[in-house]
Amino acid sequence: MVQTLEMAPASPRVAAPNEGEPGRMKNLIKRLGSAAALITLVLWTLFQSSLLVFAAMMLVFVSIALFEFFTMVRHRGILVHRPLSVTLGVVFTALVAWRSLVEPGLVPTPVLGPGATAISWMWDIFWPATIVIIFIRQFTRENTFEALGGLATTLFGLAYIAALFSYLFYIRTIDPVQGKWLVLFLILVTKMGDAGAYFVGNVLGRHTLIPRISPRKTVEGFVGAVIVSGLTAIVAAPLLGRPIGLGLSLLLGLFLGCCGQLGDLAESLLKRDCQVKDTGQLMPGLGGVLDVIDSLLFTAPLFYGILIYG
Repeated sequence: MVQTLEMAPASPRVAAPNEGEPGRMKNLIKRLGSAAALITLVLWTLFQSSLLVFAAMMLVFVSIALFEFFTMVRHRGILVHRPLSVTLGVVFTALVAWRSLVEPGLVPTPVLGPGATAISWMWDIFWPATIVIIFIRQFTRENTFEALGGLATTLFGLAYIAALFSYLFYIRTIDPVQGKWLVLFLILVTKMGDAGAYFVGNVLGRHTLIPRISPRKTVEGFVGAVIVSGLTAIVAAPLLGRPIGLGLSLLLGLFLGCCGQLGDLAESLLKRDCQVKDTGQLMPGLGGVLDVIDSLLFTAPLFYGILIYG
């Protein structure tokens, strides 16, 4: 018997009004605790574990973020088959991990024969097969309500989360040793920008950036995030493993900081449309996994492009 699509669970946190100063302090304490745990996990995964453990950790993050995303869109009323969609995202990420271990860089290669790697499977087979699979899943539904929305949302979720986040693995495997420092550089610059946006926005924020998307994001917070990312890039420049001047370090940080905030704003747009505050509650004070990686989804592919072609 065909499994029916259940209605959206109430796991995403619905947007609520400002909780006041005591609420902010309590939230800050939760944020710091969750951030400390995440930092410990990231450092251990990068420097104390094998590349396979790093790949496994990425698969865990992708699967949870996809689950949160497809739960959130169900809250919006869009019908998607969550188990199938999450499975497809995990398969794609696993293919990226395998392909990155075989040959770093984005170079087209054949499916079979000498030099074949997973890149051809990903682009020549995976995405067309995915489209066919989700169409077949739609065929088995009892009605055609929101068929287009379900198809489009599934593909978007896979591209938005699985494809973009997988660039962290490309960066990690650029070099067996230097790759881990490049990932650390990217995370530092991006997430310090997020921290800068939070603190500057709370202390100095007066002018709302885009009220219809996020009433709490301010122009001051955005500018603070970009500046903090720029300064962080200057300090962390030795992690790049190549000589880079002060000016280029600053420009790189400002660029990544700006892109990171656009990534955060993009997720806010999705959450606003779905009328949720956080995509999950797995990380107290920070929300869900998708709330944590949203800025990295924009900065990771761009940073990889700079490393390869810059």
